[in-house]
Amino acid sequence: MKKLFRGNSLEDCLESAFKELNIEKDKLKYRVVERKNYIIRKRVVIEVEVEDKDDVRETKTEEKNICEKNGTLKIIDGKIIVKDPEEGGNPATIVKPRDMTVVVDGNDVQNDVKVFKDSKIEVHLPENEARRELNIYMSDDRMEVYAGVVYIPKIIYELKDTEESNKVMLETCEKEKIDPPKYTESELKQELSKNKIVYGLIQENLEKVIEGHTDQKVLIAKGKNVIDGKDDVIEIKFKTSSNLKEDKVGNIDFKSIGFVNSVKKNDVLAVRHKGKDGENGCDVTGKVLNCKKGKEINMKSGTGCVLKDESIIALIAGKPSYKGNTFYVQQVHELNNDVDLSTGNVCFMGNVAIHGSVKENMKIECGNNLIVDKDVERSILIARGDILVKGSIVGSKICGGGEDVKKIKSLEHLEKFNENINNLMSAVNEIKTYNLLGQNKRDGEIIKVLLENKFKNIIKLCIDIISDLSVQYSDYKKQDTLVKLIRSKLMGMAPISIKDYSELGEIVKCADLKIGILKNALKLPVKVVISYCQDSTIESSGDVIVTSKGEYISNITANKSIQFIQDRSVARGGCLKALNEIKCKTVGSVAGVTTKLELAGSGDIWADIAYHNTIFKIGPKQIVLDLPCKNVHAYIKDGNIVVDKLML
Repeated sequence: MKKLFRGNSLEDCLESAFKELNIEKDKLKYRVVERKNYIIRKRVVIEVEVEDKDDVRETKTEEKNICEKNGTLKIIDGKIIVKDPEEGGNPATIVKPRDMTVVVDGNDVQNDVKVFKDSKIEVHLPENEARRELNIYMSDDRMEVYAGVVYIPKIIYELKDTEESNKVMLETCEKEKIDPPKYTESELKQELSKNKIVYGLIQENLEKVIEGHTDQKVLIAKGKNVIDGKDDVIEIKFKTSSNLKEDKVGNIDFKSIGFVNSVKKNDVLAVRHKGKDGENGCDVTGKVLNCKKGKEINMKSGTGCVLKDESIIALIAGKPSYKGNTFYVQQVHELNNDVDLSTGNVCFMGNVAIHGSVKENMKIECGNNLIVDKDVERSILIARGDILVKGSIVGSKICGGGEDVKKIKSLEHLEKFNENINNLMSAVNEIKTYNLLGQNKRDGEIIKVLLENKFKNIIKLCIDIISDLSVQYSDYKKQDTLVKLIRSKLMGMAPISIKDYSELGEIVKCADLKIGILKNALKLPVKVVISYCQDSTIESSGDVIVTSKGEYISNITANKSIQFIQDRSVARGGCLKALNEIKCKTVGSVAGVTTKLELAGSGDIWADIAYHNTIFKIGPKQIVLDLPCKNVHAYIKDGNIVVDKLML
């Protein structure tokens, strides 16, 4: 049905239609029938299509009749029941899910499908087989095995019941669950055996695994750890070292030095405690892991003692000592008067104790420790062991460590020599690489030029090494191999004969061999303890300890450290050279006397007070103090000498 609406504009016509028909704006269907413009006003006519209520009722009735005529489908107890449509109706529709296979009348359905009562409908529900999984984890060292079992059941599905409808989606529901059989203990062990796991099985944990702990790994096998044997241990019963003790006043107790630690006859020097045997281990595959055997120590008795059962017993009263695993008791040679022309020079292989002074131009050589109770005047004292001089030392030479001091000097020369030869070889290689001296220059000529200009110190080191080795091997008729190489390759015009600079590598190897021999020949470092020295030379293969007034214009060399103990000790003039540490109280003087403190390697130099013109040298680096300072600490940082100090 159609109806006309008039107005002065299209908006007026639409507004009238909305109010009269009670229709929403977006659902109004109209067309403009007339549109005229007069001089004074406008005129618009629209035609609106209006539904007849009887027509709407007829449409709904028709739709209802059609629905009642449609075919239907329902599922009861897993069976599909289809009802065919009446005339004019639509057949029932099956909606197939992705995880299900549906075959209608022999055709595999991929999408929705219409079915009838006589349609042959086959539904293949998803299936899975019950299974079990055993996971085994072995550590990299094969000492532990973990396992876990997962049981996955078989699930039987059926179609889910639905109400009758024209369109139905097929759904499944769980009908039955069938668990797989659990592993038996024999099956589990058989699986472990296939993986070569045969040792250290933990029975109670195997049962836990069989039950299926899926949330964690269970330790089911553990190997046996190796227990290494213990070494023999030697317990030394006598005092092997001692330190100076100082009372509250500052007095030094020289008896606490302990240089002459003595034992009585039948005293026990050492006891050997036997070690324990080890136990072999085994990994989970049954492989035997061998243990380390304990080291057996062969304890021996030397002069003045005897080995009895597992102990070393002193046969005489004297000074106990040991070298390696051999023990000795050496008698002490004592003099209750001065060493002078009346006594002659003293030479004794054991310990020497002088209860007087050593007068001018005398010499004492001892094979072990040396003690002088009073002064030493312009004399020479050499001992292979420790030295203690309680009085003053004037114009004398004191050498603690004996031959070791010479060996240490030789080592220093050889190590510097090797460093310089390696630098020389690098320089030759660089010159050849960049043709710095021309292409026609032979290696020997280049080496000769470098030795005469940049590496002059190599010739001096050659002379020092030849001198050192000539003294050490003076008993041999044959000339030392290193000396031969030095003379044939580096001395005089010899470098000209070198065809290839790599020939210098033979010298470096020979020097390295010599360094190793000398290091192995060094004995235990010794101590030289003095009270005061003036215009003297003090050398030690270990430490030098100054207990009282200090030193004046003397040269002190120690292969370990130099220490001034007394607060009023002074190091004034001369040169103090140590390997890694120097500890002083007062260095230099108000007048600015030059005093040199030198470390061969890296380490620390300490001084309570240091005056100007004090030289601090660590390795190749050196610095001179220009003002008096206190609390001085010199050390190497980032390749440079750093001196921490406070102004005095």
